[in-house]
Amino acid sequence: MSDNKEVAKAKNTGVSAYEGMEQYSGTGFGEVGTEDLSIPFLRILAQLSPQVNKQDGAYVAGAEAGMMFNTVLNEVYDGDQGIQVVPCHYNRRFVEWKQREAGGGYVGSYLPDDPIKDTTTQNERGQDVLPNGNLLTNTSQFFVLMLHPTFGAQRVLMTMSSTQLKKGRKWLTQAQSMTAKGKNGIYVLPLMSQVYTVKTTPEKNDKGNWFGWDISRERGLNLSVPADKDIFESAVGFAKSVEAGEVKVKDEAPEEAKDVTPNTSDGNKDIM
Repeated sequence: MSDNKEVAKAKNTGVSAYEGMEQYSGTGFGEVGTEDLSIPFLRILAQLSPQVNKQDGAYVAGAEAGMMFNTVLNEVYDGDQGIQVVPCHYNRRFVEWKQREAGGGYVGSYLPDDPIKDTTTQNERGQDVLPNGNLLTNTSQFFVLMLHPTFGAQRVLMTMSSTQLKKGRKWLTQAQSMTAKGKNGIYVLPLMSQVYTVKTTPEKNDKGNWFGWDISRERGLNLSVPADKDIFESAVGFAKSVEAGEVKVKDEAPEEAKDVTPNTSDGNKDIM
């Protein structure tokens, strides 16, 4: 993770870097609405990602292929060490992208039952191409809380397409297998009841090499622990905001989308 000298110094002395600011909570954000905010994406950096290129204006110090990148905090996280997240909401969308030759970039997203998916044809690389020449990718979207060591629970979006779709299915299957015994018998625990560690792992097939997601369960949240209860309540609130349509995915991805085109052989080219 990117270093912050002031925060590090505060940790060493046992004093919060932001001590004394609580009374000013929210000051300065008077007219900020949901339409002014964008949810960060958590992405895996590839060899061609601008953040790893020292000659690119988007370069992030210390960034390497296989690291994870927060598009709003502009931070990178070690893919081997990983970070902890709490999944809050899941959905699936068909996402339309301009091809690299056309400048790249996000166009829009569609519900799984939208008839647009029936208008595609496959190119020689196995990609679904729309009549207008744009690509359409089947994408799993996980809205999660990233447990940031400095800023606490942060709302971020993880997307999975191409070879990574199976990772998303495995994650959902594991989450739905988590049960507990209640007053009325056995019930399935809510999605946001568990903490998972997200790492990256090198992958390859006959068409190339890339980095993919590696997700494992860390622990369950304990509502008798104040910190865990706060995380759970924040996660429930995030899920409700997504379900109500209050969380807008404003595709911060354009910078990456211009450099990376979805490819059915490369899980690291999930450009959302």
